[in-house]
Amino acid sequence: METAPTTPTPARTPVGKVLGISLGLAVLVGVITLAFAWPSTDMGPGEVPIAVVGPPEAADQVAGQLDEAQPDGFDVISAADADAAIEMIEQREVYAALAIGPDGVNLYTASAASPGIARLVGGIADQIAAGMGEQAGQPGSVTVTTEDVAPLPANDPNGAGLGASAFPMAVGGIIIAALLGMNVRGSGRQIVGAVLAPLAVGATVAALLLYVLEAIEGDYLVVAGAVSLTLLAAAWAVLGLQKVFGRIGLILGAATIMLVGNPLSGMVTGPEMLPAPWGEFGQFLTPGAGATLLKSVAFFDNYGATTAVVVLASWLAGGIVLFTIGAVRAKVKAVGADASEPVGVAV
Repeated sequence: METAPTTPTPARTPVGKVLGISLGLAVLVGVITLAFAWPSTDMGPGEVPIAVVGPPEAADQVAGQLDEAQPDGFDVISAADADAAIEMIEQREVYAALAIGPDGVNLYTASAASPGIARLVGGIADQIAAGMGEQAGQPGSVTVTTEDVAPLPANDPNGAGLGASAFPMAVGGIIIAALLGMNVRGSGRQIVGAVLAPLAVGATVAALLLYVLEAIEGDYLVVAGAVSLTLLAAAWAVLGLQKVFGRIGLILGAATIMLVGNPLSGMVTGPEMLPAPWGEFGQFLTPGAGATLLKSVAFFDNYGATTAVVVLASWLAGGIVLFTIGAVRAKVKAVGADASEPVGVAV
């Protein structure tokens, strides 16, 4: 009598492997938590450039007051007059400017550059005005007049929509690279997808930011170009790493952009408000460079965009080089495999 074949029982996973997975997950989640929470909890001004209208002596005096309020928080620059200070703000040389006179304090801000810095400097201006009033024996007599040189749109005064745009600009390139690398066969077709997809996504994101959310201003084509360049740089960098190193390259590229670059982008806060030197370091990754480029073209007539464009172009070029290396290597391997196949001999 024949017995029915039995299905072999799968071997149990070793306890050591289970412990290793658990430890790895703990480390991974810890790194993710640290990456996203640490910049926010340790946020504060670090050498934020602001201008003071008046002679260098006045700038030194205000610098002392600012340093007392926020040690090492500000880098004070002297401006000849209010017009010069406003021009410095418009050209993204400083975040704000103070003009202190006997009758009051004139404050010039740029909330589009950083709402947080605008509020911070506004609070310090109030303190200076209060001190001036007390010294004159008339508390509350000195007022602060504020002018927002580069304001955020009225529909998004706190920059929530602008901040939210950082996520699709970062994750969009990763998704494009992952989908193309895992689902599209043929280097030529991947190249076409890696060009068309970022352009299409960039055009869509720009339209949403400008016309639906009304979170930014500026010319549509220029804004779409800025978003598309950011997506192109991220997509090609990740795709190039994936082409050369496979799944490990995809994970490495995604982690660099999402776990490091996105928290350090300074989209709303400004890089000077992040822990030093990480805020500055973040400007050399695609999310930080993209954030700077987007704000520059949307609110500051392209001032401050040059370095960001160079950074993004460098990531794009590096990704193209890696992709080319991986494609050539795969082609050589395929040709070698075809050449090594045995050839049948007729007898």
